[in-house]
Amino acid sequence: MEKLVIACETLKDELTAAVNSTGCQLPIIWIDSKYHMEPDGLRKKLQEEIDSITTAENILLAFGCCGNALIGVKANTANLIIPKTDDCISMVLQKLGEKFARPEKTYFLTKGWIESSRSLAAEYQRAVERYGEQRAEKIFKFMLNSYKYLMLIDTQSYDVKKYKSEAEKLARITNMELVVERGGIWFLEKLLTGPYDDNFCIIPKGQEVKICHFGYDSSYTSNRSINLI
Repeated sequence: MEKLVIACETLKDELTAAVNSTGCQLPIIWIDSKYHMEPDGLRKKLQEEIDSITTAENILLAFGCCGNALIGVKANTANLIIPKTDDCISMVLQKLGEKFARPEKTYFLTKGWIESSRSLAAEYQRAVERYGEQRAEKIFKFMLNSYKYLMLIDTQSYDVKKYKSEAEKLARITNMELVVERGGIWFLEKLLTGPYDDNFCIIPKGQEVKICHFGYDSSYTSNRSINLI
């Protein structure tokens, strides 16, 4: 087997759409989105999955740097090919041929994150059950007061109208302004098919992922594990 994919479940709709559009039917190992909340846990889980693979020449990782969770992952069993992005947000928002500028003061959502067991909606519901609706709203408005916008990313891979009402509810609760932004899956399509150009980190078998592979120096740190992608 030449290639195999390891992907975050939050990208399930987008990666499935990329598989369908390219016709590139590869084996996929899905990683539970809960690991995004703790980079060390995600790193350990990815390493376990990589080390268990013995039949692939190349492992395609549908992840970005993801709060530095990919840093230190070792290509013990195959070459690793990784999108050269901060996280899944930049992966689905970046326009082909353009440098990505991350919107400021913005919390991001897709269908995958709305439905995740660790999503903003799920955490809010748990807070309501524990503290009641009034106190839960106060807690979430305080917790997210550094954000101004709630962005629902329309990746063209799910019915965005169906999830807009849930996003509107979250925007009201958190006192954020809802924005719907068009995204895409070209990065995932290219991950499946190649060619693997400057948009990708290529880690040869026997080496490990370093921060420089993503275009940063050793002083770079990321704390973007709070949400999405």
